Amino acid sequence: MYEPNEMMKQHEVPTRMRKLPIAPNGFLVPFFVAWLKDGKHTTYGEGEPDFRVIGQMPTGEGKISYCHRLHRCWLCGEPVGRFSTFVVGPMCTVNRISSEPPSHLDCSLFAARVCPFLTKPRMRRNEKDLPEGGTTAGIPIERNPGVTAVWTTEKYSLVRVHNGVLFNIGEPHSVRWFCEGRYATHGEVMASIDGGLPLLQQMAEKDGPEAVVQLNAMHTQALLLLPLEVH
Repeated sequence: MYEPNEMMKQHEVPTRMRKLPIAPNGFLVPFFVAWLKDGKHTTYGEGEPDFRVIGQMPTGEGKISYCHRLHRCWLCGEPVGRFSTFVVGPMCTVNRISSEPPSHLDCSLFAARVCPFLTKPRMRRNEKDLPEGGTTAGIPIERNPGVTAVWTTEKYSLVRVHNGVLFNIGEPHSVRWFCEGRYATHGEVMASIDGGLPLLQQMAEKDGPEAVVQLNAMHTQALLLLPLEVH
């Protein structure tokens, strides 16, 4: 049994996440994480967790499918109730698409405050010796946005794409913004959206004029969800 690191000790762990194992680096291992031995998926809790890879159930079913099918939390694995919460980057609030299924609100808030990739804007994903499979669908935006949105909704839907499934995160019941593990400012969120928008614009331009018009409308709508600017 490993001990929690200093970052973990600064935050109260949600009740449903307290059963999760702790990795050698001192962080909790979310439900979705793959456990690998000799580069192959193994039983949950055996081998070593690889936070870059999505795990499988003992039946071989991927955890994206499992969580969606049984409406389970992506982070703790327990059933989700009336509201579903997505932890997404700012550009996902523009196109309203997530590559990962939703979680509980308290689990999501904990992740936004503690997860190294979400709390350290300069951190990049380590692709070295990345096992095949176990990745998300769609076309990822390869950057750390520096800002995270915790998006809670009552309804979301599945979107099938050529290499798997994505999730339309629906209309927000609430949106909370984080940067470096704390609530984000209006300027921080705006800067992140401005930095990522050209990537979405390039994709829209490839799809034609109508896609560009649609993106502009979604961008305008997303700006209404930003935190208030404090003067």
